[in-house]
Amino acid sequence: MANNFNLTYRIIDKLKRSDSNEKADQHSRTYLISNQNEQNEENYILRLINLENLTNLSEFITDISWYKQFNHFNLMSLKDCFLIDTKLNLVKPYASFGSCADLLNSNPFGVCERLIAHIMWQTLQAIRYLQDKHILHRGIASKNIYVCDDGRVLLDDFSHCISMISPFDGKLRKQIFDYTDKLKNQLLYLAPEIIYQNADGYNLKSDVYSLGMVACELANGSNSYRNMTYGNLNILYAKIQGSEPILLDETQLTDEMIELCDSNNSSYIEEIRKRKYTKEFHSFIKSCVSTRLESRCSLDELQSHAFFKFQKRLSRDRNSLHCDMVKLLETYKKKRPINKEINHLEETSSNFPTTDYNEKRNLTWEF
Repeated sequence: MANNFNLTYRIIDKLKRSDSNEKADQHSRTYLISNQNEQNEENYILRLINLENLTNLSEFITDISWYKQFNHFNLMSLKDCFLIDTKLNLVKPYASFGSCADLLNSNPFGVCERLIAHIMWQTLQAIRYLQDKHILHRGIASKNIYVCDDGRVLLDDFSHCISMISPFDGKLRKQIFDYTDKLKNQLLYLAPEIIYQNADGYNLKSDVYSLGMVACELANGSNSYRNMTYGNLNILYAKIQGSEPILLDETQLTDEMIELCDSNNSSYIEEIRKRKYTKEFHSFIKSCVSTRLESRCSLDELQSHAFFKFQKRLSRDRNSLHCDMVKLLETYKKKRPINKEINHLEETSSNFPTTDYNEKRNLTWEF
């Protein structure tokens, strides 16, 4: 760890995630920085958190503790962690394309199937690593999957992670029954069995559902449950009733969808007319987002799915895999404005501002 952080890191630009909100901005800021001690001054991300504005530090402490336990090529790492006054500084690798949510923000109709397969394959490797450690991520979402310009994909945000090993007797559990209120922030991606909150609990297949939701979102351009009438309550009922997202292409375009089309979404309908996803991709989505656990693929089964046939062939040579990914990403590159450079970290820190859903269910979350 560096002794003089002002001489080590130079802030280049302030960044804002496409999914950020005013409430989150009150507590933290994100910057693009460079390490001046490295020969090529490699770029990193600095997340600066104002501890004075936080009433509960447990989620940050938990998050940092998970970073120390993990070491995988497709998991986000924590390069540095230090305090300046009451500001917690977290330094992470820089993903030039941002998160998958950022990628969709600049590509609202979705991205190509081949790129999605690459992102899913690498994210799957990260999830398998966690599974080998008997850990459920529970936070897999487009905003937590990052894409680097060298083709590397990184899964981040371990604040929702939970071990399948019981903290009471040390035994491996087949199901877990942990339901925390903060999970409602993941509602768009949460598996139905987590939402049920019943005696059956949930297991590692719940992460498979979330992975399928992200794949479907990348293909369609938006999450299937976003902007639903009555918000979170309707999302809860939709998933409980067995609603499953589908890929929107020419094979799924119905007369009803065309009739409901207006000037606001006519361009999206035309985009759906033009694209046709492979049967392997449709099968992959169905295998992931099935509401019935017995019909949902396990991680081992997903690893050998036909959708990943090309990726499996490339994965024998990691360089070939990433070169193919880089070629695909060239299409999505865009210019990013860089603000006037800020040379001193301390100066910045000191200025930091202080389907039918009528069946009744017993749901414990409040909205």
